[in-house]
Amino acid sequence: MLLLCFESQADRWYIKLRQAHGHQSWTWWKTQIINKWSNDALRFRVETPFGYSKFNADKDKDLPWFCQQKDRLTALYPDMSEFMLHRKIPRQCGGDLENAVKLRTTEKSSAEDIINILE
Repeated sequence: MLLLCFESQADRWYIKLRQAHGHQSWTWWKTQIINKWSNDALRFRVETPFGYSKFNADKDKDLPWFCQQKDRLTALYPDMSEFMLHRKIPRQCGGDLENAVKLRTTEKSSAEDIINILE
């Protein structure tokens, strides 16, 4: 199944590794993928769009925008807590909306709470 996710060089790398190590758990494969393909250039390609993506209530739909920002942060910082994710994302709203989200959320607020505030 994992073979369907890869193309070209990654496909050959996966087949070679599978032949060498046999059947492994998803956790093992995830570690191998991160070790092989994660680098500063990839981090930059994910970090840059996060920094440039500012929420615009007229143009952006709140749920897809929020989920995309959360996915970007999770890819950059896999160990970041939900609370910190929910603190960083409103900074991309700016101005009064950022302030409204911060004032109406607590440490226990969920993603749903933040999305409701954005609406």
